[in-house]
Amino acid sequence: MITFNVVKEQHGWAIRMGERMMTPFWSRDLAVREANCLADAIRCYGECTEVIVEGADPNEPAREVSGSNSPGRDSAGPWAAAQ
Repeated sequence: MITFNVVKEQHGWAIRMGERMMTPFWSRDLAVREANCLADAIRCYGECTEVIVEGADPNEPAREVSGSNSPGRDSAGPWAAAQ
C-alpha cells in the first residue's frame, strides 16, 4: 500500500511518502487536496493508497475533496495561497 502523509512542517505543511518530502504547501487544506489527488491518480491503476493527515480527529467526518480534474482546483500551484 502506498501511503501519503500530510504533516506539519516548520514553514507550513508537506506531503510525505516515507521519509521524503514530496511537496511543500502553505495550508493544510491545500496539502490534503493534493495528497488526495495523488492517491486518486494511483488508484486508477489498481494500486491501494491511503492519505493520513497529521493531527486529524479520527471522529471528524471526512470532507469531500475536489479531485485533479475539478474546475475549482488552483492551477497556480501549491504556493499560490501565499499572496
